[in-house]
Amino acid sequence: MGDGEMLIIQIIVRLAFAGATAAVASSKGRNVAGWFFLGLFFTCIPLIIVACLSNLKEDAAYKAAQEIEQRRLREQLRQEQMKSEALRQHALSRMDQHDEHLGIDTRETAPTLLAMTPQPGPLLTGSGTPPPGLPAENWYTAEGGEQLGPFTFALLHSRADQGTLPAATLIWVEGMEEWLPANQVQGLFS
Repeated sequence: MGDGEMLIIQIIVRLAFAGATAAVASSKGRNVAGWFFLGLFFTCIPLIIVACLSNLKEDAAYKAAQEIEQRRLREQLRQEQMKSEALRQHALSRMDQHDEHLGIDTRETAPTLLAMTPQPGPLLTGSGTPPPGLPAENWYTAEGGEQLGPFTFALLHSRADQGTLPAATLIWVEGMEEWLPANQVQGLFS
């Protein structure tokens, strides 16, 4: 093999690497001409580098999809806000009609009523001692098909004394094996 044949083989190999590098660059949204010349002069190294780079076309498509989704969500939020405001205005107009019919103005008293709203505090207490081995707090009742609580045992005892806790109401606290009717819980009813 002569020098001329070796030169032709080197040129063919370099053109092959340059073409492959340009093809990969094109598929990834990169500059084809720049990567072609890099592949022509440096053979396999630019091909490996461009193969490892992220795909700009996929990145652009992902960003476009994200932007469309963001716009859709912003529009959905705007529509929900409009619906909420329309409902609020409807409720206010209904309240104004009721106020007019009753001859009062609840808009003036609203800030006062909000200031008078009780804030959540500690569990209400009363008198009464829980059965031995059971805690004084975190008692639950089953009333009207719903689980209510936590209550203190003392509060349940006060309700029992006042007659606002029916004897058949189911009661439970951690440490009890099962829910029991209130009249079967020791010390609850005087």
